[in-house]
Formats: sequence, structure tokens, C-alpha cells
Amino acid sequence: MSTVKTETSSSGDARRRLRVAIAHVRLGWGGSEKRVLWGVQALKKRHDVTLITAGNYDLQALNQYYGTELKPDDFSAIQVPLPFFMRDNGRMAALRGALFQRFCRKIAADYDVLISGYGPTDFGRPAIHFIADFSWDRELREALHPYPTGLIYHNQWLRKAYLGLATSLAKPSGRDLFSGQDLMLSVSPWVAREMKSRYGVKSPVLPSPVPGEFPVIPWENKQPGFVCLGRLAPEKRVEDTIEILRRVRAKGHDIHLHIVGDGDNLAYLALLNNLVAEHQDWVSTEGRLQGEKKYALLSQHAFGIHACRGDAFPGVLIEMMKAGCVVWAHNSGGQPDILETPHLLYEDVEDAVDKIDHLLCDKDLLLRTQEELRLLVGKFSVEQYMNEIQDIVEDWGRD
Repeated sequence: MSTVKTETSSSGDARRRLRVAIAHVRLGWGGSEKRVLWGVQALKKRHDVTLITAGNYDLQALNQYYGTELKPDDFSAIQVPLPFFMRDNGRMAALRGALFQRFCRKIAADYDVLISGYGPTDFGRPAIHFIADFSWDRELREALHPYPTGLIYHNQWLRKAYLGLATSLAKPSGRDLFSGQDLMLSVSPWVAREMKSRYGVKSPVLPSPVPGEFPVIPWENKQPGFVCLGRLAPEKRVEDTIEILRRVRAKGHDIHLHIVGDGDNLAYLALLNNLVAEHQDWVSTEGRLQGEKKYALLSQHAFGIHACRGDAFPGVLIEMMKAGCVVWAHNSGGQPDILETPHLLYEDVEDAVDKIDHLLCDKDLLLRTQEELRLLVGKFSVEQYMNEIQDIVEDWGRD
């Protein structure tokens, strides 16, 4: 490792100024991007940070969406060269990832600390990796989120050939990322348990930051409506949310639903548009909201719901909780780690209907539940995340 610069802290101690690379294959509108951007925000003053990504990104739009205040001169940026047909779409993820990792290995020696913002990345040397889902673990991924319709996913020969091509282009280093030399950071206790049981790796938990200042609206002034928040994709099961609340309404509850988010799966968006049109008297779509518009909508409503199964760390649940919503979620993945309340976790559509109906009929329990949820959100603060990532990077850089 070459010589690095030092600076003097307010206490007079010399502190090494590290060259830190944070890699994320494609910056969009999800939880992994939030960890990356707030990681840059946390490290930019103490260290020389380089963001490595593929494709284009809009820093101003990302700041507005994630609540960061990054400027172009706060960090260096490297855009991995990709074929033009891969740059600005979400398709061909395996090929994009292969070319991305291959490029990262070429420049890895230029940095003191390497961080993967999206799953295990083969840098060719030890690194820090955020483990936020199991998209890279085929068995677990298919169990939690079956493939969507499409020839490439269900034709085994084509799928095998496609993945073989990706592996060939990647030219893996041959390193075992789970040997204990790398640091795997899990976003939830559930992920940490899976990492231990499936790979024998101890993976400390670093929850994602959840930014946002939400207006405080008294319960009696909130609208009796639900919010479904996040990316619109098949694994989010927004159609389950609509069916659950349709049945709740059939029990006599005058509730409505706002769907907040967008997506790029055209077939799934068409399905949702048809469902919304069918129930347009009580379901509406708001698109992707950010900043004060999102905070206001969440705070004005009493309830939230997240139907995704096996979500490792649904930050949208915490956002709704911070806004004073009582929320329900599927009893799987990292969701029980967040809610910690059995009557807010359901097994299937019928169970969800029963639990929501029961709580809506018990105002005292509803108000107690809201207060309990408010007490849980403090451990997901931006400040805590920034402090912890600073300590982790500096400990790693000293080794």
C-alpha cells in the first residue's frame, strides 16, 4: 500500500486520509443507492472518495430523492465503460455486473479501502460489502422472488448460456469472498442469520439510514387511508396490497389507498394500471414522490402496508413509521426485525385482512401501536449510519 496523506483532527491526533472507492453498478431509486450516497456524505470530509458506477446518473435528482447534499467536487466519479445498449436501462443485469466487476478489479489497487454498495463484488482483493438482498444467491432469490414471465428466464438452455457468457466476460479472480478476509455488512439481523447459516460468515449488522423530517399530525386529523410506498416491481406484490384492502373495505371500513412509486417493468405496470382503473374510486397512483410532497402525503395518512415477501430491509416501512403511520408487512425477511409486533405481521392475504380489521376496530390498541412504532425508528437515523460507516472504514483502513 502506498503512502497516504494525513490530517490533524480537532483533538490534535494525526488521522490518515484514505483513498476510498465505493462501487455501485447502477444508481437508481432503491435502498442500496441510499446507503452509497449517505456513505459518500459521511466520508467525503475525512477521506478522498471515488464513486464507481456504470451508466449515467443525475446527482441533483439523487440528492433530492435521498436527502443528501452532495456536490460534484465532494468526490471523484468513474463511469465504467459499457456498450451503449446497456447504459441506461435495467436489462441484462448479469452482463452489466460482469463487465462492472471486471473493471473494478483493474483499478482496485489504486485504493486503500474498497466498498461494494450492492452485494458481494469480486475486486480481486479484500473489501467491504453491503449485503442488502440475495439477488446474487440463485436458490434463495428464486424462493423469495420467482422470475417474471419471459423467455430468457424460463428457458433453461438460454438462461444457462446467458449466465455462462456473463461469467466468461467477468473473468473472476478466483478469490473466495466468504473466506473471512472480506467484511460483509448485513442490513438486518435476518440477512446476518442467512449469511451465517448459508455461508458460515459472521456479518455485522449496519441498518440503512432513513432520512426525512415528517410533519407531526395528530391521529384524529389523519386521513383513514393507506400508503403503499416504493419501487413498483413484481416482487413488491402491490396487487396483493390492493386485494387485501379490497377485502378490508368489504368488512365495512371506509379506507383508501395511495400507491407511491414507479418502475420499469412494463408488463407489471400494465397489470397495476388495470387494477387501479378497476378500483379507481378508492385507489390512486402518485408516481415517484420526494421531499416535502412525500413527507406530507405520508404524514397525512394513518396507515401503511408493504406486501413484499422476504424484503431484507424495507426502509419504506420505517419512513411510514416516522410519519406516524401504523403499518403492516408480510412476516418474512427483515420485516419482523423492524416491526417486532405480531399483530402487524401477516402470513397471507386472509391473515392480513383479519389483522387489519381487528386493529381498525380497536382504537385504543391502534393508538398504543402507533406510539410503539414511533419509539422503534430512532435506531435507523442518518447520524448513526454516518458515524458507524466512518468507524468501519477507518478501522478497515488501519489494518
